[in-house]
Amino acid sequence: MIGTDRGFVTIATGMEHYYRIAYNLLCSYRLNAGRYPFAIICDRENEYTAAFDKSVHLEDPSNSYMDKLRLFDCLPFDETIFIDADCLIYGNIDSWWELFEKAGDCSVFGCAYDDLDTDKGWFKTSGMGKYRDRISFVPSFSGGVYYLRNTLTCKNIFDTAKEAAAHYGDYPFAIFKHPADEPVIALGMAVNGCRPVECGDVGLYTYRRLTRADIDVPCAEWYYNGEWRQIKTVHWGSFGTMKAFYLFEAAKAKRKLTGKPRKGLGWTLLYRFKLLYLALHACDVVTLWKRVWRRVKKRLRRG
Repeated sequence: MIGTDRGFVTIATGMEHYYRIAYNLLCSYRLNAGRYPFAIICDRENEYTAAFDKSVHLEDPSNSYMDKLRLFDCLPFDETIFIDADCLIYGNIDSWWELFEKAGDCSVFGCAYDDLDTDKGWFKTSGMGKYRDRISFVPSFSGGVYYLRNTLTCKNIFDTAKEAAAHYGDYPFAIFKHPADEPVIALGMAVNGCRPVECGDVGLYTYRRLTRADIDVPCAEWYYNGEWRQIKTVHWGSFGTMKAFYLFEAAKAKRKLTGKPRKGLGWTLLYRFKLLYLALHACDVVTLWKRVWRRVKKRLRRG
């Protein structure tokens, strides 16, 4: 586990779809003039992993977000910023290193509640058993971005998270009935005294929560509280990456990054007049019905 300086990393395992969106993330980062190396944690080598600066092999992946609990075991750098593969970059995020410079050895974009009786955050302190006396704040964050240092403290955070995940039902974690990375890593951070970083407008935005947004690779803005604000990272969500808008944005990012001609009738029709988007939009109906059918089959199996 020997790292080198600083760099970004994402995870892709299992289906080719996840490798494809990880590559889209990489393209959007490089399109925005990112100068740090970008690695991938994966379960096999392929055409997508070849584009990354470094790849780290993950043995026996769960092929789910729980693979993030093994981030510390696979650190490619001394200081690493993890980004979910289902994100796209819309600004230069190299400034994130300055935000995390004074943070703890493991941090996220979010907030911490010092009121231990709060109903906010990822867990209720009163029910945290043997961890309770070691908790002085309750973290709240989205797990689309994690900052990690290759230190004993960071290792302890992930060891705590793994232990809590193994006994998930014993604790009053919020939202998720089954183990998820955010609640247990939040506990690990609280027990080991590493607080989230409040990032203002430069952090991570979830696409489904954006209203009145102007998203157009390589830039994005969100109209909020009477003003337009720049968005640097959009978290589309796994289902969102199968829909037309994301596919259109990813296609633009790859085309612009490769330096292919951006003028002419073909470019104008496909991209400026969004004919490609309209064509992809027809596939959204199929994607929706596939999701509905999967849920119906799960219900039938249960019962």
